[in-house]
Formats: sequence, C-alpha cells, structure tokens
Amino acid sequence: MREPRSSHLPPCLLALAASWLLAAGAASAQHAGAWAAPSDPGADSSRRAAAAAAPHLAERFGIAPLAELGPAAVEAPDRLAALAAWNAAHRLPLQNGFARPLPAPRRVDLVLPAAAGQAPAPPQAVIARDGGVLAQTSFASYAWGGKLRVSGAARLRLHLSRVRLPAGARLWVHGAGRTMGPFGEELMAPDRSLWTPIVEGEEVALDVEAPAAALAAEPGAAGKRGNHPPGFTIDAVLELLPARGELATDAVAKDNGCQVDASCFSNADFAGYDVARHAVAHLEFVEDFVGFLCTGQLLNDTLSDGTPYLLTAHHCISTQAVAATLQATFDDYTPSCNGAPPALGGLPASNGATLLVTGRADTAADFTLLRLPSLPGGRTFLGWDAQPHAAPDGTLLYRLSHPSGNPQMYSVTRADSRPSDCSDNFPPSRFIYSDLVVGAASPGSSGSAALLANGLAVGQLFAGCGLGDFCSPEERPFDGALSSSFRQLQPFIAPGATGACVASDTGLCLGQKRFQVQVTWKNQYDGTAGVAHAVAGTDAAGYFYFTDPANFELAVKILDFGGVFEFFYGELTSLHFTITVADTHTGRIKTYSNTPGDCGGFDPAAFAAAAAGQPAAAAGLDATAPAGPAAPAAAEILPEARRSCGGSLCLLSGRLAVGVHWLNQFTGASGAGKGRALADASGQFTFSSPGDVELVVKAVQFPNRIAFYYAALSNLEYDITVTDTAGGTVKTYHNPPGNYCGGSDNQAFPP
Repeated sequence: MREPRSSHLPPCLLALAASWLLAAGAASAQHAGAWAAPSDPGADSSRRAAAAAAPHLAERFGIAPLAELGPAAVEAPDRLAALAAWNAAHRLPLQNGFARPLPAPRRVDLVLPAAAGQAPAPPQAVIARDGGVLAQTSFASYAWGGKLRVSGAARLRLHLSRVRLPAGARLWVHGAGRTMGPFGEELMAPDRSLWTPIVEGEEVALDVEAPAAALAAEPGAAGKRGNHPPGFTIDAVLELLPARGELATDAVAKDNGCQVDASCFSNADFAGYDVARHAVAHLEFVEDFVGFLCTGQLLNDTLSDGTPYLLTAHHCISTQAVAATLQATFDDYTPSCNGAPPALGGLPASNGATLLVTGRADTAADFTLLRLPSLPGGRTFLGWDAQPHAAPDGTLLYRLSHPSGNPQMYSVTRADSRPSDCSDNFPPSRFIYSDLVVGAASPGSSGSAALLANGLAVGQLFAGCGLGDFCSPEERPFDGALSSSFRQLQPFIAPGATGACVASDTGLCLGQKRFQVQVTWKNQYDGTAGVAHAVAGTDAAGYFYFTDPANFELAVKILDFGGVFEFFYGELTSLHFTITVADTHTGRIKTYSNTPGDCGGFDPAAFAAAAAGQPAAAAGLDATAPAGPAAPAAAEILPEARRSCGGSLCLLSGRLAVGVHWLNQFTGASGAGKGRALADASGQFTFSSPGDVELVVKAVQFPNRIAFYYAALSNLEYDITVTDTAGGTVKTYHNPPGNYCGGSDNQAFPP
C-alpha cells in the first residue's frame, strides 16, 4: 500500500498562508484569505489503522467471485462507443466510465441465524451466504465478504441498492493492492443506494462488518429498520477507464501542446501555486449509472475553521444523489516537470459529500458548494474574492485543473469582457470571460477555480466559447463569477456577512428578502441525508421538501411584531433536520432542530426589530405578514377535480376533504380557514390575512393506512375536520389556545 504524502507543509506555504490570513482579517465579508490545516499525523495514522482492520474475507477463505463479467470490448461495445462519442463531441462533464448490470442481482442478507444471534458461535465460524461468506470476526461481531470479477477492467466501483445497514456497520472494498474504507451510511444516496469507493484491477471485494447483536434474527432486534431486515443488493458494477487512459480529448491537447504539466511551474510563476496544489481535487462521480470527471477545490470560510467546503460546477454535481457518489482525490501531480504520473489509487482521497447550495448557468453562475465528510492531512483551503469586478479586463487568471483526468495541469488566461457569441445567454454580469495565454483547460477541468495572482479564487470554470477547439486562441473559457453566486454561498463561506437574500432551489427568502432560510436533513432510519428544497409561499412563509416535491416536510414563517421578528416552524416529518436562518441585514445566524414530539417550534425573539418606520404588526400571533405578493399557489394550477371538495381543501385526489375553523383568543374574531393546495398531498390554511399562513396539512397514503399530519405556524385556537370521502369517516383535531404544536395521526383512515 502506498502511504499518503507528508501532511507537513513547506515553510514558504505556511508563511504565505499566514500573510493571507492577516490580510483576510482586515478584509470585507466578500473576501477571505487562504488557510492551511494544522498537521495531524495522528488522524492519518488512525485512518490507516481503520483501513487495516478490514476482515478481507474473500481473500482469507479463497471464495469464488459471486459474478463474473467478460471484457467490455466484447460484452459492452455499444457503451464504449457511446462514451467515446460523448467525449469527442466535447459534451460536459467528461465521461470516464459506465455501469454494467450483473447477470443476476445478488441480495445479501445480513441477518444471523437465530442461534448465532442469541449466543456467540464458535470462534471463526464460517457460513456460506449469498455468494460470499458470513464469518465471526471477534467475540461480538460478524462480517460478510464477497467479490466479483470484470475481465480486463482497470478500475471498478460496486453499486449497492436497497441498502439497510445494521447499527454499527462498517464497509471496506479491496482492489489490486489497496483497501478503501471503512465507510458506511455517509455514502448513502436518498434512494438508499450506494456506490463504493474506486479500486483498481479486475476484481473488487467487499467486506461488511457489524456487531452480532445488530444482526440478530428475532423480530424487532437491534439493527433492523422497521420491518426491514438489514442487507443490500449488489446489482451493478461501474467500469472506469484507466486513470491515465487516452480519453477523446487527450490526443488533441497533447498534439497542440496546450496541456502543460503544473509541476513545470512554481511560486515564482504564480504566487498562489503552493496553496492551490494541496487544495485542488480530482473529482470522480456517478450520475444515472455513468462515470464522470471534473475538478474542484477546497474553499476557506471567513472563520478559517477548517470546514471542508469544496467548490465545483453545477453541471458537474447538482443533486445530493450525485454528491453521495463523489470521490475527491488530492495531490494528483507529477513529482517533477513532465515526470511520471502518480498512481491515482495511492493518493489521499475523501469519499461522499453533502450538497449545500447549487445554481444553474441559465439563472446563476453554474456553481455547486459541497461539504466533504472528512479530509486527509496536509490540506490547504483557497482564499477567495467575491467583490464585483474582482477580475477587471486585463487581469491574469491562473488555473490548476485535471483535464481528461490527468495530473494537475497549468493554464493562464487574461480577463476580457468583450461581447462574444455566448454573452447573450451567459452575460458578463455572471461570468468572467478570458483569452488563452499559457496552456488551456479542457473537459475534465470543469469546476476548477479561476485564481488571481495572489491565489484568491474569483470563479469556477463553466465552459469554453468558440468552435469547440479548446486549444485554439479563438476559444474563450468563461467562469461563473463568485460575485454572482456569493449571496447563495454567503451563509456557508461568510457567516455574518450582510446584504440581501437571493432565493434558490435550496434557499428561501422571507421578510422582503431580509432573511435567508435553508434546511439540511438526515433520515435516522437509513442514514440518507441532504439539503432540503425550498418552495416559496408568501413573503412571510414558505415550505421545504426533502426528496419528493409532493411531500412537504417543513413549513416556516417570520413575522415582524414591531419590536422583534418572531420565527415559527411546523413539522410534517419525524426525520432529523436543522433549519438555518440568516439575517442578511445584520449577519446574525440562528439554527433550529427537531423538537420533542416532532411538532414544531416558535422563537419569540428570533431577530432584532426592523428598520425604523416599518409598521408594527397587530397584537397576537394573527398578525398580517409584511407587504409582498404571495407566490401563485399550486391550487391555482391543479385540475378542478382535485381542488373542489365541497368548499374544503382536497388531498389525495379528493379522497380527503379538510376544513378548519379558527378562533383568535386575543381579539375574539373567528372564521373558517381558507385552504390552498400546495401539492396533491399537502395544503395550507390562512385565517384572517391571506398573506399569513397559519397551518399546513399533509396526508400520506401507505399500503395499509392513510396518515394525517398538521404543522402549526400559529398559537390561535382551531379545529381541523378531515372527512374521508370514500368511507364517510370524519375526524377532528383540536388545538387549544396558546399551543404552538402541530400533530400527527399515523392511523387516520383505512387505505
């Protein structure tokens, strides 16, 4: 096994990072300096020890492969041809592999026989199981091991579906001379699938180890998720081209001399060189069972706290499902100018990621910010400059990237905002255009940072504008500008910065764009996690869903009561979540998480008062929301049959009719709530003010029942009446005056 490179940074790099940190301390919130992570040899030693603890069952017991596939050139020539055609057309991002289904998917059952679950089996007990072996690895733990073979393969990843890991489970994969892991639920996609890390060679072996108690066969035993026993299905393998293979862009670039080895340069050529070398990552990821390549880099925040933020492009990674598949490899550069490339499998890497915020090129600056779950030692974090016009015309922009998946290459361009064929769709207000000076970036470089001479990032590579010949002087690369994406990045990389909220797929703007609300979530039952999607409601209220646009999970509201802004959130979920609310006027940030009983919460002193002169809301929680037009309700575009239930709100295509009667205990006013559909399963109610959402309801159809949930954004008294139009059953839910808590009925109606 090749050891990771030294985590100690050269003195020149430490001095450079320190000088930038001093500069950053005096800079505005739209500017941060670089940062070098302190050396921690103990952490790297612990990682190596954890990898060495793998059981290696397939090797120890000499088991045969559970599946064997022939060479791709023979069995999948159409997939190879499609990959080559994609890359030859310079489509983005660059492809480097494709999935091959197993002849027969293999379900691996991780439940022990009852006797083994009740008492430890004899030492080294081995049971043939699901194409592999189940063996005792210690007095209190068992592991399953198996492998498969793909003839002629260079690198492989396994695809696991319907994954339900037992409590305390650890996984490893093994290839030619290297073990990757341990890993687990942090790599899980929202659909409970998992791509294992990359290993080299024709064989990939998998070990899954867990405490014996978590594998017990009795119903309800620890490790089970509801009524589902732990296990997974191995159904495909991703075959990746050789790490240094001749992709379609390689030959052209080398023939024209526009790919220049970064090791031929130094700090004398580019002051930010040393920092960038240890911040840039070679990215490999999977989308729709196809492998892709891009470039990314670690980005510092204004706190310089080492949070592993990684910046890349939206067209590379734009969903949590894809982020979960990420393998980010660092220090991929040659040891000397035009030297032999290092073995990619022996370099430090991080697997998996959480998508924090992303923006498309047609509406934003084609960016994605991820948070990595861990980092190998010796990392540096790029500083950045998000101020408008940070790169005026004539500014030299430096780049280290991985075109065609090669080791770090070096290029320099000169900013030039003159109109081009791409300017209408991708305007210079959001993108930085430049002309080639030294080298060139090509497919595989997508997402790489455009760096000023002092090493500060000002954008990330989107594409080239021209005829598609990235080596031609007529080709003009253009980067999404950080100045354009900053307001969406701000809560993460510049907490405390001020300005105006910018709405996005994951960010909600409330209170006349003063407050930005974002949500991260985790499914504690299967380990999946992600960033919630925002759905605008009114100026005062909005909603979030986690994975299904029809299944709203949270409702939030901010009201101005003159002396203070009050924040409300109602839960329609039992999953774990964290709500982050940033006051973009003051920079103050507050977070809220699950409450006991999963009923929501209320913060009566969330943020300081509005600016002088703004009208105060009326007493009580039935206040009128700040002025602002409500977004069109989903009810306005749903078919009439789904909106008409005798004057009530319809859910589940008219199966349930929901009505609300409310009473304001502060004023004595009362009336019927006005309902609007948000989706077929969800709806909202307002009481006296059409801009002030007071209640959100949801019905979920399960195979054996219909569950009903309601989330309160008010402490007024109300009664919810739900009628099952199919069976005639009527249920009523009462909220007493002063209660902020919503509720749920998991057995509301029969299916």
